[in-house]
Parts: sequence; structure tokens; C-alpha cells
Amino acid sequence: MSSETPSPTFRDPAGSLKLEGDFAVRSIHTASREAALEFVASPFYLKLQLRGDIVGSTVDDGPDSLRLLHPRIAVPTYPWEWTASQWLAAGELTLNLCSEAIDAGWILKDATPLNILFVGPKPVLVDVLSFESWPKDRSGGKTSAIWLAYGQYVRTFLLPLLTQQMLSWPLALSLFRRDGYEPAELYTAMSWGQRLSSNAFWPVTLPAMLESRKGDGATAPPARLLDTEAAAHVLKRTFAGLLKRTRKALPRDAASEWSSYKSTLTHYTAEEAAAKYAWVQGKLEEHSPRRVLDIGANTGEFSALAATCGADVVALERDGPSADRVFNMARAKELSIQTIHADLARPTPAVGWENAEQTSLLSRLEGQFQLVMMLAVIHHLILMEQIPVPAILALCHRLTLRHLIVEWVPVTDPMYQSLMRGRDELYGSLNEEDLLAACEGRFKVMERQALGNGRILYFFEKI
Repeated sequence: MSSETPSPTFRDPAGSLKLEGDFAVRSIHTASREAALEFVASPFYLKLQLRGDIVGSTVDDGPDSLRLLHPRIAVPTYPWEWTASQWLAAGELTLNLCSEAIDAGWILKDATPLNILFVGPKPVLVDVLSFESWPKDRSGGKTSAIWLAYGQYVRTFLLPLLTQQMLSWPLALSLFRRDGYEPAELYTAMSWGQRLSSNAFWPVTLPAMLESRKGDGATAPPARLLDTEAAAHVLKRTFAGLLKRTRKALPRDAASEWSSYKSTLTHYTAEEAAAKYAWVQGKLEEHSPRRVLDIGANTGEFSALAATCGADVVALERDGPSADRVFNMARAKELSIQTIHADLARPTPAVGWENAEQTSLLSRLEGQFQLVMMLAVIHHLILMEQIPVPAILALCHRLTLRHLIVEWVPVTDPMYQSLMRGRDELYGSLNEEDLLAACEGRFKVMERQALGNGRILYFFEKI
């Protein structure tokens, strides 16, 4: 008996979503039909669409079903593939939309990073069913000032950032924590100094202490009812307070070996670096790829080059501080660069119920790009991950639709020697012929450019 593959939102009681061609198609359940139509017809939704803060919708209102057709985002990413600054940007969008929605008579009924996708460096809310009318819990002309998604926001947005800042737990752990962290578990992991710090006391220590009191029979007081204007004021203060705490939870800027790579280059002279840049720029201008994948983007120099040449770029970088710099650079310069913090050698797997809720990274990347760039990357995969050259070229063949740029680093290069770590018998004899042999049946050489430092730039066309 075969089981039905769940949709990415099969848990949502209001509707389900499936990917069909160029659209993400959301089927609305009967009980939620009226509310969904009211929201997508509202001036507030139209305003958010025009700003690009929420996904657009085409209404397909049939006699038996209501469907919303959303434009499909080419390469969706998940929170465990974001940098800290992307988490903050997603949290800021969520809270700012909440505050703005109150004035328009709406409120978010849930708040999770899984409702956010990135288009370039811009976060976009993609779950239009997350909004509901406000106020809806009137009692004698008064309403509650409690945001029902408050706890979910703290667990899924604020606490993951705080744990990276204070406990050095990577944000990638959210892969295993769909509903985030509970304050009590973080409380046990923290020192007393951390528990009493201004950043942790309110979202971690106080809730953990209150939770322990429940075992003594203590109960929370009933929610106080206010008139609508006063309740709106309280809610906006709640959103502003959460926003301030989320910004304070952003991990301190931590430099890594690779985030300062460009400024500490010793194996490139200024002339050699300029020659490499000009050669890559020439290829981009000559072939005008619509979409580019920059593998090992580092701090984004060549991602930015591709974007300024008119491409939509995906920058893949496994080093966290470097990836964060790419995202912040793209956002500041308003470049069409989507940052993915992930490791090509250990790509994100498919996860969720029956491994069908969130797809694997490679399945999202394959066949999406007219050009793939691997500048000074292959030797890292060979020497640090022990990936054979043919396997690397086979993956590149699946990733690109047309062209591939590779920077070949010879054995004599100082960086190659430092990464080889005495394993000369295994890797000391690799040369260009090995690269070209791995290209047979996959790529043909269109151009070869030698640099003054011995490195070689190749421009390949897919066979």
C-alpha cells in the first residue's frame, strides 16, 4: 500500500501546498475559504505584495475548490541554511509585518522562520494563511492584548540566535528543532552568569523559573481584556520589545580564516588578482548567464561581479562569517545574490515527515544555472574532503545547464601544499590532465587562461 507524499504544508489545518510547474499551488480547505478570500482581497495584502514583503497570489476560485497560485521561488532555502543576519532579517520582517497588520485589522497567528523564504537578499513571507482578522476575541467590547504566536516566535527566532551568541550552538541545529528551543533546556546549559545576563534573563531564566513553579500548583492569571485601541498599543509594544531583543541576540561579529581571506591573500599579486577578475568579467559579459551558482563564494567578490553583470546569483559558502558577509554586502548594495550557508561536500538532506517536507539542497540546485563558478574550490574538495576529481566534475555537470568556470590550483601552489599535509603519495601528482580526463563526456574546453602565479582558469561548455 503506497503512502501519499505530504506537501510542504500538510500540517496546516487551513490548507495544503504542492509545487506544480512554475507555481506553488495552495489548496484552501472549505472552512478557511471565506477568511482566505477576505485577506487576499484586502488593501493590506496588496500593499505587502507591491513592496515584495509577501508572496503574490493568483486566485483560482472554482465551484468546488479555492486555490491560490503563488510564483515559485527558484531555489528555496531553509533556516538551517541561513546566516545569523538572515535569521535577524527574517525576524525583523515577521515582527514589522505584525505591527503594521494591527492597524489594518489583521494579525499573524503563527510566527516561524519556516514561513520565510529569501529572494536574493530579501526575506519574503510565503504563508498567506498565517494572517487572521484582529481583533476576533472580543468580550463585552473588549479584547485580549496577547499575541498567540508570542511563544512560537521566542522559541523559533529569538532563542536559536541567543544560543549561538551565548552557547556557540550553530543555527544549523534548527534542522532538528522544528519548533525551536524551550527556555528550560537552555537554562540548564547556561552558567549562572549567563542566566542572569540582560540578554538571557527575560527569555530564558524567568520562563524556566515560572515553569518550575507550575509543579507547585501555581497558575497564570487570566488575560486582561482591554479596549481595541489600548490592546493595539500593548501589542505594538510587545512587537517592538521582541524586535529589540532579537537584534541584541545577533551573535557578535566573529572573523574566521576565510572571512578575511581576500585581505590576507599572499598567493596573488595585485596584477594577478586583477587579471583573474577581468577574465571572469569577460566571460560573464560575453555569455550573459541569467542565473549563476558561485560555489565557495567566500566573501562574495565574484558573486557581486556576476550580479552587476545582470545575473541572479546563488552564493554557496560553508564558512559562517564569510557567508554572513556575503548576505550583508548583497543587502547593502541591493544585489540579486541569495546566500546559502551550506557545505557542498555535506549538502543538506531532505528532512521532515517521510523526508518530504523540505527537499535536499542538491535537488534544489541541480539544473538551475546557466553558469557554475568554482574559483579556487576544487583543491579544497580534493584535499580536505577526499572527493575524487571525476566525482566533482560529475556533480558540476548536473548543476549547470551550460557553462562551468574552474580555477585549477597546481600542486606547487603554497595553498595546495599547506592543505596536502604530507600526503604527497595520494595527491602530490595531480595535474591538469586529471582535470581534463574527468571532463571527458561531460565538458569541452572553450578557453584556458594561465595566471602568473601558476593557477589556471578554465571555461567549459557542457556536452
